[in-house]
Amino acid sequence: MSSVNVLRLLVQMLSVPILARLLSPQDYGLAAMAMPVILFVMMIADAGLGASLVRTDKADEPAWHTCFWLSVGLGTVLATGVAALSPVVGLLLKEPRLTSIILALAAIIPLQTLTVVPGAALQREGRFKTIASNEVVAMGTSIGAAVACAVAGFGVWALIWQQIVFYGVRFTLTLTRSPYRARLVFDLRDAWEHVLFGRNLLGAALISAATRSLENLGIGKIHGPGPVGIYSMAFQFARLPFMLVTGPLQYVLYPHVAALRDDETKLTALFLLLTRVLAMGCFPAVGLVAVASEPVFHLLLSKKWGQAAPIFVLVAPAAALQPVTAILGTFLMALGRTDVQMRLAAQFAAVWLVGFMLSVWYGIEAVAAAYSTCALCFSVWSLRVCLPLVNCSLTIYARTLLWPIALTAAATVLYRIVSATAPGHDVTNVCLAATLATIAGAVALIAQRRELLAVLSLPSGAA
Repeated sequence: MSSVNVLRLLVQMLSVPILARLLSPQDYGLAAMAMPVILFVMMIADAGLGASLVRTDKADEPAWHTCFWLSVGLGTVLATGVAALSPVVGLLLKEPRLTSIILALAAIIPLQTLTVVPGAALQREGRFKTIASNEVVAMGTSIGAAVACAVAGFGVWALIWQQIVFYGVRFTLTLTRSPYRARLVFDLRDAWEHVLFGRNLLGAALISAATRSLENLGIGKIHGPGPVGIYSMAFQFARLPFMLVTGPLQYVLYPHVAALRDDETKLTALFLLLTRVLAMGCFPAVGLVAVASEPVFHLLLSKKWGQAAPIFVLVAPAAALQPVTAILGTFLMALGRTDVQMRLAAQFAAVWLVGFMLSVWYGIEAVAAAYSTCALCFSVWSLRVCLPLVNCSLTIYARTLLWPIALTAAATVLYRIVSATAPGHDVTNVCLAATLATIAGAVALIAQRRELLAVLSLPSGAA
């Protein structure tokens, strides 16, 4: 899975600059205004059933079949509803082009729901190579389709076909390679336990999705598609650490953490180990990209996307911390505390709603600054709530972050000094930032080698 994530990062580094040169910020803005509607509905269609099934024995076939038909039926109904309401969305956002875009994107909803239960069967059996290869093939095919459409002058439809091809290919591969085969069995009583488990998980996901959607929809309505495209591109970079590292790690980790949920000592040790490793990777990487954001964005995306660089700088603190703290979600799910996840998601949504409404009128720079402020302040509160559940104090947690934070700060200062003393080309500055980020991560690893070795020396199965 790690190798696949590196490949995914390389493919994105190659494809995003190509598409950014072929498409305009308005094209990205239109896609960014349409996708939140689809992603929000897809959250509902999933209903958290797949995550619940991973915790159970696959021999429980009636429950698996019932959950499959529940998911498929819900996805079909929701896709029909989205298609019917697409003209209303275009009218409300004063963008008629959104109607046909949302109508086309509605097709990916049932494609996604058809893979929920077969995908859960692959995850539960630990067939991560199969899952990863499915993702890579789907991603490569969809990017190829997007580039071909962009070259042909399709504009925003290149991004729409990218989504349709991705979900279509992944749907085909998952159904053919999963050990699960659907049968005409449906008894809601068999699936009720999974419905209850997924209720809070779904609630937290819906709240988070609604919060993210608010940003693009609100900015688009007030400032138009252009600023939405700039803002979404900056956040696309900001979310890469989570999308490429923490997210896949959570996916792989979840079945193992669930198996260790009754061993408090091993859970705490594993949690602290993962926190250290994620901090050593994410903090220097995000910090150095932020300090070198101008050459990074110019080199990778071209100068027309230069306005996204200062937006990334403003969200960088949250972009560095959130992938590290997000690993707590996996442990909460394994402990059955999805109620805590939903409560915290609702609380952050309320805080961010206030921050967004106060900042959106002043431009996307103000929105980005408000987001970082809200995210960092709320992270402290959420840690105080969640850390006792994994038998960890806030003091111990802060110590695990001390070396990565200090070394990242030192590396950013050194970059400023070197780049100011000997100004170089964009390529030179990007290479300097990458080198300093690597050195900072390596020094953090050496500085914490004793703590890491102490965890790794625990009895088999502890980590």
